[in-house]
Formats: sequence, C-alpha cells, structure tokens
Amino acid sequence: MRSAGPRSRYAEATGEVEVSGTREGLLALARVLRGGGEGALAPVADPAPYDRAPARVDVRHRASGKVRVSVDGGTLVIEGAPESLAVLAENVEVFADEAHPRHHLHVDHFPGHYYLAEGSAPVVVAFDGTSPAT
Repeated sequence: MRSAGPRSRYAEATGEVEVSGTREGLLALARVLRGGGEGALAPVADPAPYDRAPARVDVRHRASGKVRVSVDGGTLVIEGAPESLAVLAENVEVFADEAHPRHHLHVDHFPGHYYLAEGSAPVVVAFDGTSPAT
C-alpha cells in the first residue's frame, strides 16, 4: 500500500481505531483486506484527539474465524478468515463508493455479530478530514 493511501489513529483509553482516507485510499484498503498483506499507512502529523497513529497495516488471512481488529505497537492488525475479511472489505467499498463525504461508518462488535470477533476494536471509517472525533 502506498503512503498516499489510508491513515489510522488509535485511542488507547477506548481502544477505538479510526481509518480514514480519500475514496481511492479506502478502496485500496479494501483490496488489501481481500488479498492480505502488509504495508505503510499514510503519515499523521498530529493524531489528536486520538493518542497515536499506527504507521503500518498488517492484514492476516487465517484458516477460520471472524475479523479481529487490534493495534500492536505501531501496526494496525486486521485478521480473520478470508470470507469474513471479504465482508469488511465490501462494507468499506460501499462506504467509499456511496457515502456522503461528511458521513462515517461504525464497525463495532455486538453479541452474535456475524463477521466481527468478540474483543475486536471498534472502528470508525471516514473520509479524510471528516472524522467524527475532529
């Protein structure tokens, strides 16, 4: 993933992860979700109101299991079975293609969630400059 792609910020107190980017950057993230792999995230000068900005993303395809999102040091880790990651990728694609630039998408686990694992970090997907936290 090129550095012009999506960026991420992480709130330590709540565990919330924000992923933002241009339409093209979010679509690039969806491709990585489908294909797996790792790469650099676009730099963030000031992560406020979040605490820090992961510099890398690592998408790990597993033989089975729901999607789990976490931050490990400076890396945003997204792992799960390919079919579960494909559902997340589709949600990101639809958001990037159809959402109003001021809207954002919450991806939060709840009991019985069909593709997110219990313990997965809550995620907000937004277009650059439109985060609900800013």
